[in-house]
Amino acid sequence: MEATIVSPILIIIVAITGIASFAIPDFSLSFHARISRFIYIIFGYIGGFLGIGTAICIHIFILANMKSFGVEYLSPYFSKANSLNKGMILSPIWKRQFRANFLNTKRKEKQDDISMKWKA
Repeated sequence: MEATIVSPILIIIVAITGIASFAIPDFSLSFHARISRFIYIIFGYIGGFLGIGTAICIHIFILANMKSFGVEYLSPYFSKANSLNKGMILSPIWKRQFRANFLNTKRKEKQDDISMKWKA
């Protein structure tokens, strides 16, 4: 592969993202992926692999600061109010009586006690 204007890795990244953009069925998500692809290409052109890494960090920081319906966007994975049993590692089914703390619900319990017959 001979590339004189840009690096070969940038050509490979553009080809992969171009092919992968056809796999997105939703128009708004496809538009976001297209815009972010151009941003990643610009960062990759300016800074190479370090630029792409910087763009990924900026993207994660933006997603971490977003909220949807009052709940943090990445709440089960990167949350300030994340507890050990409410994230990626789940406790057994009989210990999941209460809802996650980051949801801020009025009822902290998921179901009434009568439905949990295993607690006797």
